[in-house]
Amino acid sequence: MKPLPLAALLLVAGLSASAQAQSFESPDISGNWKVVGWTLPDVVPVRGYVPTLKFAETGNKLTVAGKVGCNYINGPVTLHGDQLTFGVLVSTRVACSVAVGQQETALMKALSDQTLTAVRVADSLTLTTKSGSELNIRRSTLQVK
Repeated sequence: MKPLPLAALLLVAGLSASAQAQSFESPDISGNWKVVGWTLPDVVPVRGYVPTLKFAETGNKLTVAGKVGCNYINGPVTLHGDQLTFGVLVSTRVACSVAVGQQETALMKALSDQTLTAVRVADSLTLTTKSGSELNIRRSTLQVK
């Protein structure tokens, strides 16, 4: 058996590294999304108050806006590979029912000033917190105000 020339070994190593780098590409998250489920502790989704998120890219900046119950949110976001980092999110301050308020508090705690792992499969995106809780969101045609 003949040893492989150095050039061939470098080519194989380069192809392998390229394939690994491609597996960590940032998912396309731009557009409108609705939260269809989550495993956040101590809170259940409130019927009629489906949270929505809209990720928008302006120049080299990524932002998020949406509705987490009866209040609107917005703020900066960065995406590096599969790590989605939300800046401090700001919210309107409309009074909500207790259940909707609990939903909003849980979502804001999970997102604001946090880094989540983002995994996209087709039109579904799973955001996983450091504690292992998940937000499952799907592409939506709904327009977020």
